[in-house]
Amino acid sequence: MGNIFHGHDVAAGIIYQDAQVKVSAVENTHFNFPQGSPPYGKYTSYSYRFETPGRVVVFTGDTGPSSAVTELAHGADVLVTEVTSPEEVVESQKRAGIWQAKTPAEQEGFLRHMHEEHVTPEDVGKMATKAGVKAVVMTHLGPTVAPNDDYQRYSDEAKKYFSGNIALAKDLMQF
Repeated sequence: MGNIFHGHDVAAGIIYQDAQVKVSAVENTHFNFPQGSPPYGKYTSYSYRFETPGRVVVFTGDTGPSSAVTELAHGADVLVTEVTSPEEVVESQKRAGIWQAKTPAEQEGFLRHMHEEHVTPEDVGKMATKAGVKAVVMTHLGPTVAPNDDYQRYSDEAKKYFSGNIALAKDLMQF
């Protein structure tokens, strides 16, 4: 594999460019650890913008609300973003007995993580509107307590803040 794939670390800015595509990155808020905590500054997470002659696509990856990501997405044709509901994740953990096993400090830290390092449907709708994107694709959908969940409520909630097209991604979909 080492002869085929050549991984390397990136930083914010233009990370690749040729005649067909320009790829830019910004650091997002997924690893938003409090200053002074052991993991602070140790990890980074990036969102990416792919510009081709005919289309601009932005991938948020895991991130919380972020002005840097919103600016990266400015005018994009498609914003592909994670989305979750912290309340539903907690409910899922409660049903599995995981939440009750956490200390109050762990519960507080987990909720901080979910609200600062992930985006809700409302966050997505507001970010998409502010960025002026044409369409949103929601992916990396959070845990749910319903076995056959269609996550339509995520799209419905985001539509309160964004008037463009919203799709809920499923494996092998094309956009």
